[in-house]
Amino acid sequence: MMKRFAILAAVLALAACNEAAPPSTDSAAERAAIAVEYVRGDRLVVHAKPSDASPVLANFTSGESVSILAKQGEWAEVRMPDGSGWARISSLSKAVEAQHEEDNATPRFRKAPSPVTQPSAHGEIIIEATVNTDGDVTSVKVTRNTTGSDALAFKNSAEIQRAKFEPIVQKGRRREFIYEYRVHY
Repeated sequence: MMKRFAILAAVLALAACNEAAPPSTDSAAERAAIAVEYVRGDRLVVHAKPSDASPVLANFTSGESVSILAKQGEWAEVRMPDGSGWARISSLSKAVEAQHEEDNATPRFRKAPSPVTQPSAHGEIIIEATVNTDGDVTSVKVTRNTTGSDALAFKNSAEIQRAKFEPIVQKGRRREFIYEYRVHY
């Protein structure tokens, strides 16, 4: 009798071990975030799948924080109130980058223009450079040239055109700006 009881207990124990696991309840709300990042630029577009052709589920505005659940190539899965969606990683920035942008309201070079020398030149060249929200110079215009050398003004224009600026951020948003570049000879 004892032997039958032991066999029955063993069979019941094995049956309990082999029961199917309950279905996974792995919802976006229960998954741990791998990072928290911030919206870079004006907005973050969240798609149903990691594709620009996929339906848009939501938009987040500049400076908002989002929880990152996973990354896949150029895409990040982000948590939303009712699940998750996919956004381009290039539209996100880490906390250090976001904080740096909030403090930047003064033009600063990321890559300064190289100096153009001409020992015999005397005077001043003033160039207006239009800078986009990414810090790229999009156009230049010579507003003053008292050196008498159009070639010198052209060389300085080419140098400021190659320059790169830190983006200007005001109230959490990147802004285009005009930079006045002055060269004295």
